[in-house]
Amino acid sequence: ARGDNGFHVVSAGTGRIRDIAMNVDVPQFKKIPVRQAIKWALDYDGIAKNITPDTYVVCQTFLPPGLPGALAAKPFKRDVTKAKALLAEAGYPDGFEISMDHSNKTPDNDIAQAIQANLKDIGIKVTLIPGERKQVITKSRNRMQQLSLGQWGTDYFDPNSNTQNFCENPDDSEKSLLKTSAWRCHYVDPELTALATAAAKELDSAKRIAMYHTLQQKVQAEAPFAFMLQPIVTAVMGKGVSGF
Repeated sequence: ARGDNGFHVVSAGTGRIRDIAMNVDVPQFKKIPVRQAIKWALDYDGIAKNITPDTYVVCQTFLPPGLPGALAAKPFKRDVTKAKALLAEAGYPDGFEISMDHSNKTPDNDIAQAIQANLKDIGIKVTLIPGERKQVITKSRNRMQQLSLGQWGTDYFDPNSNTQNFCENPDDSEKSLLKTSAWRCHYVDPELTALATAAAKELDSAKRIAMYHTLQQKVQAEAPFAFMLQPIVTAVMGKGVSGF
């Protein structure tokens, strides 16, 4: 949009979180220090600035800004020394080899290559497997992935939407009726599942928000998900336009 007074740019978050999901069926990802090592190896700010400028912002939790209870804190930053120490603590001082599925469209191709380079620096050799997005999703739904770069959108304006997906896995069998991202990654944490279920039923708003804070902190520290980016929508409007 352009008017007599020129134009200006406004942006708003969309809620679709990009993350790396680690399949806990892979022996290395059963160990929490390995999951933490990957989170500390990533150059979040560099990827956002150089690969997705003005289109994505760093977001390190499963609740995007704007949802009740979302944490603004970003506890992780690229620290190769710390990441290597965590790998050594887990018994992998020389790293290991792994594969990662990702969409073959922009910006996923470039993000995947950046992740590959970041993890190489700590000894993890990643073989990239690009494919159509529906192929990547189908593979993860069948729990055939090792690492997977994907995105998850909020279904409705309440923190339970994303919380259930990343926290709840009450039945890890193939007969489960709740096939969340946690289920797809064989991530089973009864305490996390119980707290997520309780938070959805809590009627006291302040207590409920506190429960979601606890859930996010626990997932950041222990879960096999490295949350990276949130896309934003950008619009160009005449300077005389306001309140949109």
